[in-house]
Amino acid sequence: MRLNKGFFVIGTDTGIGKTYVSSLLYKGIKNLEGGYYKPIQSGCIKKEGKLIAPDVEFVCSVAQREYDDKMVTYTLEAEVSPHLASELEGIEIDIDRVLQDWNELKNRYEYMVVEGAGGLYVPLIRDRFYIYDLIKKMELPVILVCSSRVGAINHSMLTIEMLKRLGIEIRGLVFNKVTDDFEKDYFEKDNIDIVLKLSGIENCILVKKGQKEIAIDELVKFLGIEVE
Repeated sequence: MRLNKGFFVIGTDTGIGKTYVSSLLYKGIKNLEGGYYKPIQSGCIKKEGKLIAPDVEFVCSVAQREYDDKMVTYTLEAEVSPHLASELEGIEIDIDRVLQDWNELKNRYEYMVVEGAGGLYVPLIRDRFYIYDLIKKMELPVILVCSSRVGAINHSMLTIEMLKRLGIEIRGLVFNKVTDDFEKDYFEKDNIDIVLKLSGIENCILVKKGQKEIAIDELVKFLGIEVE
């Protein structure tokens, strides 16, 4: 699988809209033999005797497909960082198991959207393994979900600089929940312009509040995938 066949979605912070953006990306590539994978999900909900990953459930609802247990490897109930949730529940996170599931999925689909948990430094195993370690193991370029609101410049640039330091490829930036009126909220455009200039990254998408899909032409260009 070439690097541009898979993309790892992370956010500059928790609650930035990573799952929402992932759902739009997956919805766009689903008909291009695309798949979605959430390796580890905490804050899961019990339904009919089993734990359901809410992020996977949301992504499937947006893409109008049935929930699939194979889209997630670990479902943890506690609504805390994955490393702590696994400790509280006596579950040992086995990264080899995650990579095995990943290999099966990437061989099944032409393109993959992989969604992380929170930001780059979220621990998956205490003191041993972090989100950035998983990205490197999967050898995937990153799609970074950013805000355009107050604080966006600092949060975005800190993550971008760390990705560069770690040698992780950045495929592009998604500025989420952008307002319709740049004249009214002029600072948003300025924040975006500064992040793009400081980072040297030109490839980006602006997602507006409540946006239901990303135009396929814009999406394939952003992802750098080829459509026959």
